[in-house]
Amino acid sequence: MFSKPTATLLMLAMVYAISCAPTKLPQSGTPAWDSGVPLDSGNAEPPSLSDKLTNILSDDNNDYHFRKVRWGFNRERVELSEAGNTVFERRGNAVVYKCELNGVDCKLIYTFKNNRLRAAGYVTINPIPKAENLIKNAVDKHGMPDTHNRYPDGLEEMVWKRPDTVIFTNLSPTVTKATPTKYEYSNRGLLKDVLKNRPKAGVITYYDGVYAHVDPAFFAELHEVDFPAAELSFYEKQLMGVLLKSKRTIIPGLGTIPQ
Repeated sequence: MFSKPTATLLMLAMVYAISCAPTKLPQSGTPAWDSGVPLDSGNAEPPSLSDKLTNILSDDNNDYHFRKVRWGFNRERVELSEAGNTVFERRGNAVVYKCELNGVDCKLIYTFKNNRLRAAGYVTINPIPKAENLIKNAVDKHGMPDTHNRYPDGLEEMVWKRPDTVIFTNLSPTVTKATPTKYEYSNRGLLKDVLKNRPKAGVITYYDGVYAHVDPAFFAELHEVDFPAAELSFYEKQLMGVLLKSKRTIIPGLGTIPQ
């Protein structure tokens, strides 16, 4: 039997030993950068901000619906995916960037409802002469569209319907620029049956266009309401081809003539 002073000293020694023992922190469900640093690695450094972004954005990166986002992402998560790009415009239901797509200057648009992403895509900033550059990415990535429509006014539309997204492109001839020429094409001649759909001499056509992705659940909902256009924001109307830029003709020396 220990004396009272001896027992007290033994108890103090045990408390000290327990307090000095390394504590293993629980790791389950804890992000790597929030985990406790082991006591035997005093030189360990927390990951950089870029590493954190990589970890956040790398999950299921093959399942992204558009760029590095998925339908239903909130605005903060979408803006995090575009870290490094300068925001061009913020609205209550949209955030807009500027970017380049196959050499075409575009607005990169994300639209929301109740802070949930439901549509995104590219809209040309200025009319372009080589319209195919805008939709080249869509055709290369998704192949032939499910529907392809050409209208008498020159408007061209393509739609791809996939289980996880509805993809839409359109190209609209919005600017016609007349140039001086001594000649024009006739509707006659030896090759009149061969030379069809030739461009009009002395005229250059510029196109505006859209390359959009839409949440298929949102797309389906629009078919169940009486006035679907009323459910769309301004940018959603552009992304879905509901709104088109006004057409105009430019004549050197005379200026611009709206159509």
